[in-house]
Order: sequence, then C-alpha cells, then structure tokens
Amino acid sequence: MKNIILASAVIVICIAGVNAETLDKVAAIVDNQIILLSELDAQIQIYAIQNRITISDSVTLDSLRREFLDKMIEDKVLLVQAERDTTIRVTNREVGEALTRQIDMIKSQFPSEEAFLDQLRAEGLTLRELREQYRDEVKNQILKDKLIQNRLAMVKVSSGEVKRFYEANRDSLPEKPAGVRLSHILIAIAPGESTRDSLYNLAVLIRDKAFSGENFEVLAKNYSADQSSEKGGDLGWFSRGEMVSEFEDAAFALQPGEISEVVETVFGYHIIKITGRKGDRVKASHILIRLTPGEEDRDIKFRFADSLYQAIKGGANFEDVAREYSDDENSAQQGGELGWYAADDLLPEFIRAIQDLDVGQVSPPVISEFGYHILRIEEKRAASPIDLEDDFKTLEEMTRRDKTHRQLKEWLDRISSEIYIEKRL
Repeated sequence: MKNIILASAVIVICIAGVNAETLDKVAAIVDNQIILLSELDAQIQIYAIQNRITISDSVTLDSLRREFLDKMIEDKVLLVQAERDTTIRVTNREVGEALTRQIDMIKSQFPSEEAFLDQLRAEGLTLRELREQYRDEVKNQILKDKLIQNRLAMVKVSSGEVKRFYEANRDSLPEKPAGVRLSHILIAIAPGESTRDSLYNLAVLIRDKAFSGENFEVLAKNYSADQSSEKGGDLGWFSRGEMVSEFEDAAFALQPGEISEVVETVFGYHIIKITGRKGDRVKASHILIRLTPGEEDRDIKFRFADSLYQAIKGGANFEDVAREYSDDENSAQQGGELGWYAADDLLPEFIRAIQDLDVGQVSPPVISEFGYHILRIEEKRAASPIDLEDDFKTLEEMTRRDKTHRQLKEWLDRISSEIYIEKRL
C-alpha cells in the first residue's frame, strides 16, 4: 500500500537487497487481531530508514522479523485488553484532534506545506485519504494509551525507593544539562477590531457571491485559507464530534444545497455549504477566512510591549507588570515565572535574546509564534552531575518511570497468558 510514515515522514521504499514482492500472509494471531507479514516488514522498513541501515540478507531480515513480531504481539495484546475494558471510551473529537497532530507532525518534516502536498499527490493520496488511512491506527493508539494510563495512574514511589534507585544507578545517570530559569511577560498578537471587521466584511462579501449563485468551488479555490481549497472546499463526510461546535451547529442545521451565514470559530470566519446527508452524517464544503493579525496589529502590540520594557528599565517591578499585563495567565499569577529550561530546549528566539544577558537583566521585546516576550533571567547553571538532594524531583520521576516499566512488563506477561496467541513465522 502506498504509505507516508507517520513517525518520520519518510516515504517507504522496498528494503534494499531483499525480495520486493509483497508476501501478505499472516505472521501472528492475537485473539481476534491479526498481524500481517506486510505490516511487520513495514515496521522493519521504518527502523532501517530511521537508523540508516541496509538490510541486505535474509538472516538479518529473519532476526529482525522475530524481534519486531514480539513487539507487535505485545502491542496487539494491549489493544485486545483495551477493547475489552468497558470503562474506556474514545470520542470522534479525540481521534480527529490526534489525527490533526499527526498530520501536522508529518508536515513539519517537509520544507513547506506545498512540498508536503506534492508528495501526497505523488503517492496518489489526498489529505482526507491520508487521514482516513490512519484513523483506525490513531484510535487504537488512544485506546492503548488510556488503558496504560488507567493501569499505572496509581504507581507511587517512596523516598526510600528514590534513594535506592539513585545509589544503584548514580554512575550511569545522565548529566544535568546547562540551564536557565526564566520569567517572561507575554503580549499576545491578536487581530484588532479593525482587522476583524475587515475580514468579516470580506467573508460576508464572499457569502453573498455564493448565495447569488457564483460557483462555490471556484470561490473556495480563490479565497479560502484552508487546505481544502484545492478541492473546492470539500471536507467530505463527518459526524458530530469531529468538528468544533460552532461549525457543527451551523452545518447540521442546513439541508443539502443550503449555504450558511458567516460562522465564526477559533480558526476564523467560515461559509459552509452542505452537499449531502446520510443519517447522522453530513457532507460539507466550506470557505475559510482566517483571523490573522495584520501589520498594524503587530505594530500596536510591539509598541505596547516596548513601553512595558522601558517602564521596567525605569524601575517598575517586573512581577507586578507581569501580573497585570502578561497574556500568559499561568505564569502571570507567578509574577512571570516560567521555571528551569535546559539551554538547548529554549526557542531559538529566546536563545538569541538572552545570550548576552546576566542574571536579573531583562531583554527587549522578542517575537515568537505566541507574541512578544519580555524575558528576565532569574538563575543560570552549568552542566553538572545529578544530585540526590538538589534534584530529588527529577530522580523521583526517573524512579517512577523505572517502576512503571517493570510493573507494565509484569502485567503484560500476565494478560498475555490469558489471551490466545499464535505465531506463524
């Protein structure tokens, strides 16, 4: 099957030197689930590409098949158990949001969205077909994640366990990286009233064009900021729970052929046309005018952020300014406190802004995808070994993960003995 690898966004090709014919036979049966040889080999292909290795002989391939088959069987055991657990529910909304995150992850591996779409076309796929191809996989992963979370939510560790873990592993523990403790004031950039009015009026104009009989597909291709524009705005079939509520309320109130008024959601202004209905599902097309800030909005927010920066330089209390003006509600309550970050984990914009600052100094406004930030360095630390007293919380989490892994292995062994498993390789 033509495929885009979710894990690495690399297009799968045949394993070099190994028979490229698809041998789609059953590799294993786990209860009512089957594992196909083609699925097993696809996992091996991902491993080979990610680790830049070539599998050129049957001995290596057979060894990897045995190793990966055991992992896939374990995965199926989790799925069987999750499907049997009547307390676990997965909603259409959860699946839709997870699919969007997966697709966004794939896109991020391409130099541009157009390059991503070009690759899709080369694989003979549309974006909707890609989503449908992975819908069951994503739903199953959510099921398994919820099962594990439910099972391990009560895993606790004592201070004695933390100390024993530290003593047993102190020579192999990773070094604590160089880091910095930051505070910030965030001034978010949002469309102002003038921008919103202008975009809304544009949406009304387009809606009027559609209502008066102009071709909806052509309007979508010319005006819509959504990826569906290349398909004339077509979103395909969906049920309740798959779209944001404002969009759904408007869509499900329409009959086939009807066009909505302008509908506002977190994404912007939509004009919706229903093109089909089947039971509790509708087929819709839409035109999206995104609510994006204009240059004037950015200039206004920069001037405001700079005025706060100048006030702090002039003696205003940073914490008080953060509590009153920062758009980051969580950190604002703490006077702008963000906590510790490994130096390499900071946004590139932050790294450039603070590289010449000393402890206690404040940066001029720096822009990121979230808005303008005024940063203050609270503390700095060099790389150093993990210490039992100073890094107890970190060690506690390491201990909990280690204990969780062991308990999960014991639990999997137990439930595997209660489920029918047949290997056919």
